[in-house]
Amino acid sequence: MTAPLRRLGQRILMALGIARQLADTDESLTVSRLQVVLPGGEIRSDVPLMQDYGLASRPVPGSDIVVIFQGGDRTRGVAVASGDQRNRPDYLQGGDVALYHPGTGSRIWMKADGSIQIDPAGGKGTISGDWTFSGTITAADVIANGIHLTDHKHSGVQQGNDQTGGPVAT
Repeated sequence: MTAPLRRLGQRILMALGIARQLADTDESLTVSRLQVVLPGGEIRSDVPLMQDYGLASRPVPGSDIVVIFQGGDRTRGVAVASGDQRNRPDYLQGGDVALYHPGTGSRIWMKADGSIQIDPAGGKGTISGDWTFSGTITAADVIANGIHLTDHKHSGVQQGNDQTGGPVAT
């Protein structure tokens, strides 16, 4: 009776592993595949990387990987989480959440007070599509078709004390 219990205990112990990614992900299939090394030098290749629906990332070699082995069978592993101690953000406060890019530093930082800060690498970003804002938009300058809102000139207007009418909706 002890032998079956010992085997069961061993399978339970073998069901979870913390690994280190060894090589770039294989993106040739519908699910990313990893090569990882587990403690003791055990190398596993073609480990599928499962990710949360709607989110996608491509971890880099040296990343930490959590692998679950189905039924404790070390040949049937699935990576369920990844992280990188080398690039973990150090600016988060209790209750903060961030989506960040380790290589460039770009981030979307959702703070515990409900505010959101977006910081693209190099200070430049792109938003596509039609947008509607409610509230105040504050900017150092607004440029539309190369015309600066802060210092553009109107041609064909005579100087005087009168003011122009308000903006007309189009």
